Amino acid sequence: MNSHKQSMFIVVLLLFIMLGCESNQVQEEQAPVSGAETQLATDFTLKSLDGEEFKLSSFRGKNPVYLVFWATWCPYCVKEIPRLKELYAKLAPKGLKILAINIGYNDPLLRVQSFQKKYELPYPILYDNNATVSRQYGVIGVPFSVLVDRRGKVVYRSNGTPESLEAFVEQEKPS
Repeated sequence: MNSHKQSMFIVVLLLFIMLGCESNQVQEEQAPVSGAETQLATDFTLKSLDGEEFKLSSFRGKNPVYLVFWATWCPYCVKEIPRLKELYAKLAPKGLKILAINIGYNDPLLRVQSFQKKYELPYPILYDNNATVSRQYGVIGVPFSVLVDRRGKVVYRSNGTPESLEAFVEQEKPS
């Protein structure tokens, strides 16, 4: 293989890796993690674009939390915004906390702030400047979602929003 062909092969390979082989249209929902396989969500503290500090463990015992890892340059993330706004309007009053975590990779803070204003995002936008939290959660490709139940256990991890999110929130209501 000559050097030009090798370079093209590497570029194409890198594009596939960066996109995380995301196919939002045909993404199958992962089954919720069950019983002994459930793991406690890794705790983190991140600041929102408004400067408010969010600590994941502060929701334990109170609210389920839906983490959405995203980037401004991701077309699938932009496409998911209307659905997230709808879920936020419908499920936040029922106790679901939605935290949109910008992965920080190739996304300067000013661009993220402009993006929030442009799309009028109503849920907290957290900025993962060094992608530390994104790495802890094994984010490959965006958008990437993690659903944490009221006990602080991870019950869903996948690219895309789970179809059963509304039913999950209903069953998570405190007794």
